[in-house]
Amino acid sequence: MGLRPRGGLDPAAYGEIETHCRKLVEDGHTPGLVLLIGRGDRVLFRKAFGYRRNDPTSEPMTVDTLFDLASLTKPTCTASAIVLLGQDGRISLDAPVARYVPEFDREDKKDVTVAQLLTHTSGLPAYTSVATVEKEYGPRPNPDGLIRHIAGLPKKYPTGKGHIYSCLNYLVLARVVQNVTGENQTVFLRERLWQPLGMNDTTFDPTAEQIARTAPTIHSTQTLRRGEVHDPLAYYSVCPAYAPGNAGAFSTVDDMAKYVRMLLSGGRVGRLKLLEPAIWQKIVTNQSGALGEGRTFGWGIASGVYATPLNKSSETCCLIHTGYTGTLIWMDRLSKTYVIFFSNCVYPRDEKVHKDAVIEARRKIIQMVLRHLDVYRTLASRSAK
Repeated sequence: MGLRPRGGLDPAAYGEIETHCRKLVEDGHTPGLVLLIGRGDRVLFRKAFGYRRNDPTSEPMTVDTLFDLASLTKPTCTASAIVLLGQDGRISLDAPVARYVPEFDREDKKDVTVAQLLTHTSGLPAYTSVATVEKEYGPRPNPDGLIRHIAGLPKKYPTGKGHIYSCLNYLVLARVVQNVTGENQTVFLRERLWQPLGMNDTTFDPTAEQIARTAPTIHSTQTLRRGEVHDPLAYYSVCPAYAPGNAGAFSTVDDMAKYVRMLLSGGRVGRLKLLEPAIWQKIVTNQSGALGEGRTFGWGIASGVYATPLNKSSETCCLIHTGYTGTLIWMDRLSKTYVIFFSNCVYPRDEKVHKDAVIEARRKIIQMVLRHLDVYRTLASRSAK
């Protein structure tokens, strides 16, 4: 008698996925990783591979390792804080950012709205030089100087007329949260999202105990960065009074699974409703309008190898976001399946060959899930003929 599928995932998938993860570590592309695959309330696969630290000492990777989320901070934290403030009526998502961030009250920035920051259609550049900011405003931490610098940058295109994925958009959104609530977004998110969901290992400021479980991201003869954000702009601005918006959050696969399950359940967990339907829709459906860029308020609409012909509608689409340090969350609205892949492939060396290998591995893992999940098996078998 053959093995029975778990949660609709064919048993053949498990061996393929595990072999793929082990090879990624054995080939030296990342010291270790944690992979969690779930469907609805069921965890189908949850395993740690390799080491979270291997230079100069070795620490085995564990499933409760905290990772620098990098750009996954954008959808899971910053966008969540913004839409919750919108739900509360404390901000208008269609309002000019200048209403909440005075530095944007200038002729070339008055037309930028909160929604356009969320969808990366503001016109702001993708990034900026930390060295330039330091030259203008002095050493870190200086979140005020960074916001003034961003507000003074020329646009790359007229607001609403193009799309550039930009860390600057979300640094400004964190400032919106800070100015509206009077506190950095850590305080607001802990009260409105993390505590209600039981996300006890999600933070911008890891404790000593959490740092001991954190995967390092930078290593040199002088520096081991662990429990401090890898991203240069986030690192420049982060301090006890300020949590950046483009990167800077740390979390575990288990905590992020709680967040993802809430989204795939319509913004609810059991009887607890965190998101009103109208706000939830803005997170899980395309909000880029006529531009057709496939951007929700925080997430990207998956396409290509990350989706199938069955994932074409708003109700069946797949959502995806990645992080520079080697992180990914992918979720499928059709089957309620999700993949959380966390690694620290920028440690001990941040090299393109390793990043490319991790990106390819994540693609293949998602393709394996799509190929072996009951909803998609018939489609896969037809494609193979």
